[in-house]
This record gives sequence, structure tokens and C-alpha cells, in this order.
Amino acid sequence: MRRFLSLLMIAILCFGMAFSTMDVEAASSTKVTVTYKGVSKTYSSKKTSAYVNNTKIGLKNQPIFKKKGWYYGPVNKLFKNSSLKVTVTSTSTKVTMQYGSNILVMKNGKKKVTLNGTTITMDVPAMYVTYSNGKSRWVVPLKLVCSYLDIDYSTSGGVIKIGGTTNSSSNSSSSNDGKVVLVLDAGHGGTDSGATGNGYREKTLNLAIVKAAKTYFDDDSRFKVYYTRTSDTYPSLSDRYNLANNVDADLFISVHINSASSSSATGTEVLYNSSRNSTTKKNGITSKKLATAILKSVVATTGFTNRGLKNRTDLAVLNHTTMPASLIEYGFISNSTEARKMNANTTRYGKELYEGIVDYLTSAGLIE
Repeated sequence: MRRFLSLLMIAILCFGMAFSTMDVEAASSTKVTVTYKGVSKTYSSKKTSAYVNNTKIGLKNQPIFKKKGWYYGPVNKLFKNSSLKVTVTSTSTKVTMQYGSNILVMKNGKKKVTLNGTTITMDVPAMYVTYSNGKSRWVVPLKLVCSYLDIDYSTSGGVIKIGGTTNSSSNSSSSNDGKVVLVLDAGHGGTDSGATGNGYREKTLNLAIVKAAKTYFDDDSRFKVYYTRTSDTYPSLSDRYNLANNVDADLFISVHINSASSSSATGTEVLYNSSRNSTTKKNGITSKKLATAILKSVVATTGFTNRGLKNRTDLAVLNHTTMPASLIEYGFISNSTEARKMNANTTRYGKELYEGIVDYLTSAGLIE
């Protein structure tokens, strides 16, 4: 009898240990450990698959996990490398996602993001993490990102489903309902003040002009306008030309204020890149034609000396844009008279920039 009881106790103990081990294994199978900025943390609600356009995507090596109530998933696996064909460009500090005409730029661990040129704040940030297999990947809060990009997102029975019909190749004029697609760039911004002089900062004047033009473009249904910034932020140069290229813009116009070592320098000029003149031709417009038309309009606006067109092959936004592009230098902030006049007239400058673009495109037969 004693032997029987001993054997029974051993069996119970073994069963309990096995059960306990199963519990641990089951628990560990629901968790994901990732390293973020040198610190490893374990998160729950592990999911090793999701459905994209009704196709099951395996995520065994890059699983979804839940952080602060939000499901995070790997960008490339779920978006770029799927039937959605979201355009994804990234470094270890920044990831840009484009779907149709929507462009979302996120920085590692930052809640402030840029959506279609406007700065907004997400509830939680994107992260560049390293999974336990040693692979570093961008993970994003799936529901938030899908809502910003106009991609369908749902969870049903614990299964994540993502879907949409637009692909990255549809960013042509046809996807913009025949509208003229324009990118307006307010030069500098944020920590980059641009030129300074006579108590003024270039970045502030640039933004004021662009925001004034925006009030008119917002009411004109013939245009689809994207802005590289609408507040005091600093998009990188690549952010600016990538935005224009990703939306397949018809025109790119950058607004700047000039400066010189001599306070006597004066006048308005418009820059373009002659080496890109033919390769960026679109709808019969070249960069030189655009720059010529903009120069005529802006000189009439400022009343300053006409310094003419300037060929510049050393500027990123003129080198890398794939459409007609020009850069306006309204006047010299280093000249006290011009600086004062520019500061007092940014609203009018924006209005007349809008009118000048409309007049040129009307004469070119691109709008009525």
C-alpha cells in the first residue's frame, strides 16, 4: 500500500511539473521580446500572422505585439511586401509610408509625425526595434497608421485584417481626378532659420507667404496641393523632394528669401536647374518655362529689381525632383528696405503667387 501511495505521489508530482511546464510554454508563446534603444522588453498578445487583402501573411520571425493597448506590426512585411504595395522608404531614424495620395512620415519614438505635409501628433509613436532573432525592423501602431493612410483595418476574433485597393503606382494625375498636383515648399524651418537680417528670419517669411497662398488654393477645386510644412518644422531636403516625387506632382515651387554680405544687394530672382530641364518636362512645361512665368509674376508682386533667372545645379530640391521645379528668392533680407517690405506684405505675396500660378496654367491650357 505504501508503495502504491508513493508511486501515486510521484505520478502526481510529475504530472504537476509537466502541467506547470506547459503553462510556462503556453505563456511564453504569447509574448514577444524586442530591444528598443538598447533596452529589451517583453510584450503580450503575440500574433504570428495577419490577413492583408484576405491573404494570410506569416509573421513568425517578426510577430505583432501589443504595447499600451495598440497592436504594433512590422512595416515592410505587412505593407510594402504585400498586395497593398505601400511605398516605404526608411532609415534607422525615419520611415515614410505612402498609399495613394497620402504620405505619412514618422520618426523613431516620436509622436509628432507629418501627414501630407502637416504636422500632427499620434497617440503612440513608431519604433525601430530589434527582434530576438537579431533582425531590426520598423514597427508601427497598425490601427493609427491605417487610419491616416485610408487603409481598412479591423480585428475580429483576435485576427487582424488589413485591406485596400490603391497601390503605389496609382499616384498619377488620374488618381487626383484631373486636378493639377502642386507641391509648395516653405524653405528652411524649425532649427534652420535660413537667412537672417534686420530683425527678420527667412523661415518665418517663407512660411507666411506659403500659408497665405494656401488660403486661396484651399478654395480652388482645380488643384491638389501638398505642403512640405505648414508650421515651424524642418522637413529634410529629401523629405521635400520625396514628397513631390511620391505624389507625382505636376509642379514643385520652393519659396525663399535671399541674403548677401552687402546690404546694398537687391532684387528678385528665380532659380531652376538647366541640366534637369528636359528630363523634368511634364504636360508641355519645363522647369525653365515655369521659372520664367513665376519670375514675371513675382517681380510684379515685389516691385524689386528683376535679377532674372539663375541656373543652379547644386540644390537638392532642383536636382532630385522629377517634375518642373523652381525656387523663388523674393528679395534680400540683408537689405533693410526690402526686408521691411517683404515682412509687411507676406499675405499679398501669397495671394499673388496663387494668382500667378493660375494665370500661367490657364495660358498653358492646363486649367480653365
